[in-house]
Amino acid sequence: MPRRPKICPHCRRPYAPQLFVHGPVRQAIVNLIANRPDGITRGELIDIIYAADPNGGPSTPNTISVLVHLANQQLAQQGYRIEPAWRGRGARYRLARIAP
Repeated sequence: MPRRPKICPHCRRPYAPQLFVHGPVRQAIVNLIANRPDGITRGELIDIIYAADPNGGPSTPNTISVLVHLANQQLAQQGYRIEPAWRGRGARYRLARIAP
């Protein structure tokens, strides 16, 4: 019998899975994306992750795409993948379960 996911009593959504990747920035990206079932944009990720950076974060938003790509290599072993909901301006990243 499959296990039922634990449900948050406040928002009635399933809790995000506990995933692990190497690197604190990659881990922060995975945690943010996992906790946002509706998705999150690259701009929002940069604003949240680099909020305390005195230089304001990376010079190009493609840095986030590279970090997502590196995180996906480790997430695949855990049965998950970060994928864009759609391409182009305002694209949102979402966590998706992949078939084993």
